Amino acid sequence: MQRRNRRSGVEDRWHRVGDGDPCTNAGHGKLGTLVESANHGKGKRWRARYVDTAGKEHAKAFDRKVDAAKWLDDITSTIVTGTYVAPGAGAVSVGVIHSQWLKTQAHVKDSTKAARASAWSVHVKEAWEAVSVADVQKSDVKAWVNDLTEKGCAAATIENALGVLRMVLGLAVENKRIPHNPCEGVKAPKRQHSARAYLTHQQVGELATAVARDGLVIRFLAYTGLRYGEMAALKVSSFDMLRRRVNIRESVTEVSGKLVWSTPKGHERRSVPFPKFLAEDLAARMEGKGREDLVFSAPAGGVLRIATFRTRILNPAVAMLRALDDDGNPTTDWPRPTLHDLRHTAASLAISAGANVKAVQTMLGHKSAALTLDTYADLFPDDLEAVADAFDAAVEALAKTTADGLRTEGEPAS
Repeated sequence: MQRRNRRSGVEDRWHRVGDGDPCTNAGHGKLGTLVESANHGKGKRWRARYVDTAGKEHAKAFDRKVDAAKWLDDITSTIVTGTYVAPGAGAVSVGVIHSQWLKTQAHVKDSTKAARASAWSVHVKEAWEAVSVADVQKSDVKAWVNDLTEKGCAAATIENALGVLRMVLGLAVENKRIPHNPCEGVKAPKRQHSARAYLTHQQVGELATAVARDGLVIRFLAYTGLRYGEMAALKVSSFDMLRRRVNIRESVTEVSGKLVWSTPKGHERRSVPFPKFLAEDLAARMEGKGREDLVFSAPAGGVLRIATFRTRILNPAVAMLRALDDDGNPTTDWPRPTLHDLRHTAASLAISAGANVKAVQTMLGHKSAALTLDTYADLFPDDLEAVADAFDAAVEALAKTTADGLRTEGEPAS
């Protein structure tokens, strides 16, 4: 089928070119210059027409020529700028676009898919599934975010829900169903980060002792900065014992009760050093195992699951160190670390030992040094004081050198 050429224009439905009865209505134009058409006086006088990028013709009638021309100019502008949306294209619902969007997520990790699926089913679906994408207004999205906030949803939860809706409507924009994404510019509440439990060297040792059999897990996490899933996925072949390096190639997480193996966060592989004092215990863990066997495995074999380790091993040990009373209140000032706090501890201990930002970034697998600085900005104030002290020492040394030079110049030649 031959496509129609792209064209546009405004025509007078009441009058035509050629012979015929002259128009006698002075309100229509100069008398003697207009010829009545078969539609004279019927319906709206002006019709604007255009052929879209797909070769389909669209038309709309107006009472005034100026209104028809403006409408046509606006349509032409959207075609030129690439924001054109065909009439009726936005009538499809958010739910339909969501179904299409799901088919574009093959590259996403299962853990991320699960988080997004939860956000959709719990917070997005009820509010937006049946709404036409063309009817989603930015003000409505802002009101929805505000409603979630008033309901007490955490900032991270709202951020995830808004992110899902933004991505779904982003696909609607790509498919030319709406000209712009109404979620753009809408912000979720700022996250209120809980205080991190940075452990000292002594506290790492105390916690490792308290968890008994799995003390090596605590010390390994606290002195390498690996994520728990990265540690749980380590095999004997991951270690270079001569160079004291561990190669991070994969991670294992628990999604809806199932173990999912994938690449590390950000798909970044890296090599991380481990301290010499861990080498002997690591070697003992690997003794008798094959190259593809897990180093940190559960007592009965298999993956050391994070939920099990947290509830059965870490939490009881922390409770013991905090010496909880009958009401569950701590009787000591011992901190309450999470497993992820051991990663923060590694960063803290590395920075206090003099490691530069680039080294800490590499150890933790951050995408950029800026991310490392943003994440651990609270660990650098003492370094600023050291910088000031260094400035003092430099200026004092310069003053002393200048004074010595002046005294030398003033002495008589021998």
